[in-house]
Amino acid sequence: MKLTDQLWLSFHNLMLHKIRSVLTSLGIIFGVGSVIAMLAISEGAKIQAMEQIQAMGVDKIILSTKVPPATSKDVSDTSNSSLLETYGLTEKDRDHISKMDNVEGICVARDARKRVMHGMKRLGHKLVGVSLDFLEETRSDITQGRWLAPGDGMNNVCVIGINARRSLFPLGQKEVVGSTILIEDMAYKVVGVLENRYGTSLDGIGSPNDNLFISMKSSDAIHGKAAYDTSQRTIKIENVDYDTFIIKIRDISYIEHTSRRISSYMNKTHADTKDWDILVPLDLLHQQEQTQNIFTVVMGSIAGISLLVGGIGIMNIMLANVYERRKEIGTRRALGAQKGDIIRQFLFETIFLTTIGGGLGVCLGVLIAESVTVFANWPVAFSTWFILLALLISAFTGIIFGTYPAWKAAQQNPIEVLRAE
Repeated sequence: MKLTDQLWLSFHNLMLHKIRSVLTSLGIIFGVGSVIAMLAISEGAKIQAMEQIQAMGVDKIILSTKVPPATSKDVSDTSNSSLLETYGLTEKDRDHISKMDNVEGICVARDARKRVMHGMKRLGHKLVGVSLDFLEETRSDITQGRWLAPGDGMNNVCVIGINARRSLFPLGQKEVVGSTILIEDMAYKVVGVLENRYGTSLDGIGSPNDNLFISMKSSDAIHGKAAYDTSQRTIKIENVDYDTFIIKIRDISYIEHTSRRISSYMNKTHADTKDWDILVPLDLLHQQEQTQNIFTVVMGSIAGISLLVGGIGIMNIMLANVYERRKEIGTRRALGAQKGDIIRQFLFETIFLTTIGGGLGVCLGVLIAESVTVFANWPVAFSTWFILLALLISAFTGIIFGTYPAWKAAQQNPIEVLRAE
């Protein structure tokens, strides 16, 4: 028989039993669908995580202040009328690190530890003093107004993050530049709105989208480095020079060596307080890639098991189909059909089942992934390679699990079959 005739005959036989064909392919459909959905969700999470890490800068080292265990004192002791806590990154640290060979520059930030108010309600946003290169180093954008300028050193002006904007102006006010906000007992004029579309979060100050920013000169002049936290029994004074250093590296190939030098210096100068932490985004990127590779292997294993179960189910149905169609096979053999014709016919039927099932599985997987995006607001991403791979594996599954039933069909003796019928 011609190849086209065999293909048409195989497809025609499947269409004669549509319900059985669909039920036979269910294992492949759900197997491929679940794998496509999981990979799409995984790929979306991977892209989002990678963007957040890369937004920190793979050519940067993040050094941050953390509250040391020594400052976690029992403030209920009424014998202490005041408590001064000096810790964290210092001006001396900044000067020393900036002189290291592979350090190009340091962007600094400090939480002013002031109450941001909306009417009589205190909001959870931070007032952060930053150096003027903060916008560039965090890959943030100004959506309204402008960024801080060198001339803002003594002016009560600020730039607010986009999330802080929603809290401070909840009535949907479109233009907020020029508005006034209250920070403790001091009024600040809003000159711009900042957005970091990568969702970056920096140790020490958090997400730029949640904060209010003033220049470091303004923070030093207006608020100083000491922050006061009053309660009923004590007055707590926190004296912190800087909360965050964003250290830009000249040569990324030596970033690990530079990180070790910085850690060694900090261990020596802050040995008693343990009030710092270091983060290398490039290391995070490599860890994320390794985690993703492991996840891909796990997903591939699950896919293999799903397709194995679906393939075994198809093979069982095709063996039953061979027994049911013994008369057809015997008649075709008596009329001159060769064993190869019978093998190709049944093999094509199995490949059709698995390929069509794989295609429906891809559609189901895309539908599930898009539903997750709509209802759970999780990012998903589809890659052409794993969709094509799913279709190829489906067809390959048909070849593997369809070979034995096809061979079994070809071994039928036409004389014995027709005599039995």
